[in-house]
Amino acid sequence: MTTRTRTLTAIAALGAAGTLVLAGCGSSSDTAATTAADTAAATTSTSGTSTSASKPIPCVGAEEACSAMVPIGGGASNKAISIELTGTNMGEPTIEVDPEYEGAYEISDARFTTGGSIYEFTLNAVESIPAGADLEMTFAQKK
Repeated sequence: MTTRTRTLTAIAALGAAGTLVLAGCGSSSDTAATTAADTAAATTSTSGTSTSASKPIPCVGAEEACSAMVPIGGGASNKAISIELTGTNMGEPTIEVDPEYEGAYEISDARFTTGGSIYEFTLNAVESIPAGADLEMTFAQKK
């Protein structure tokens, strides 16, 4: 990560409702760029937004802490994200993102599932975010 990257605390950012605000940087109607695998897995609702039941993103690390890279380049529209954690007693993640993309994405409906070993949320991100941009989500064991 560059020195321009800073950490957002997901506990504060997600809050009890599990939501970050786009702050006028686009709308949830932005279209997601998808890979062939995402396209095959995507379904379309009556509102025209897509959701994806893609393979979980691995969280790399040890049982005490791990990090997962969530791609936001090209945008996302109500994309279901699952992160496979290395432990089951993890706290809410901290999120690192380049400052120019702060406010250009939204995380909602965040929750731990499968006994705490999976972290799931819905991702919306503006379409203008360039390919290669990621959210780095770091999880650590609760104390």
